[in-house]
Amino acid sequence: MKTIAAHINKSTFYFALFLHFSVFVFAQNSPKPNQYGHWLAYTGDNKISKRIGIHSEIQLRNYLVENTVAQTLVRMGINWYVDPLVMITAGYGFFYTSPTKNYANGSNVREHRIWQQVITRHKTRAIFMEHRYRLEQRFIHNITKNTDIYDTRIRYRFQAIVPLYLLSPHLRHFFVSANNEIFINLGRKVSGQIFDRNRLYAGLGYQVSPKMNFQLGYMNQLISIPGVDKADIGHHLQFSIAYNMDDLMKTFFSRKAEN
Repeated sequence: MKTIAAHINKSTFYFALFLHFSVFVFAQNSPKPNQYGHWLAYTGDNKISKRIGIHSEIQLRNYLVENTVAQTLVRMGINWYVDPLVMITAGYGFFYTSPTKNYANGSNVREHRIWQQVITRHKTRAIFMEHRYRLEQRFIHNITKNTDIYDTRIRYRFQAIVPLYLLSPHLRHFFVSANNEIFINLGRKVSGQIFDRNRLYAGLGYQVSPKMNFQLGYMNQLISIPGVDKADIGHHLQFSIAYNMDDLMKTFFSRKAEN
């Protein structure tokens, strides 16, 4: 299983580099007015047995920010730990989106979402790497327009974490985290285009314990707009809390390399 996962990780990494470069070129050629906001997030992966765990997630996006769209996200799932570096999850998510003050173009939208994902991980002495592959089935109800849409979407995220204890023992609990996630529409009923959005994130984290960490960072989000050849670019400050009872985080401060 680990050998297969290693080949998948390597091939996906090179494919992702091509996709991310393509998205970058698209963003440069299609600038849009900037939008600013903030995201508050909590995620947890808690084991209830050696193989089974529960995923929980809550996000509050852009509340108290004018001229944008606010969103509440609640996501739950069941984790299956194939081995210490591979995890499979299936679950349900609820999303509620509404325009904030003075944003006349937005709609109130309610979405029920079923999702499945596979996470594979590997590490060296200096870096932890994670690949997340996610499939989503989306049931979207526009409350303002009283319309319903069913659509599907795939997502791929590559994440890298660098612990700073390699620089100094005084930075033992700090780490730098960066990830990029690309969204591809399958049904194309929501945006009408294959490319949906791209999220690029970088942040500084503090590992409170092998199970809990805090992160503060910046996320750039590029969204494809139906009928418009220019991308919508958003800038978001993100604060997150993660509580993970998985096997990888037990080795977060270890200096032993795994290849």
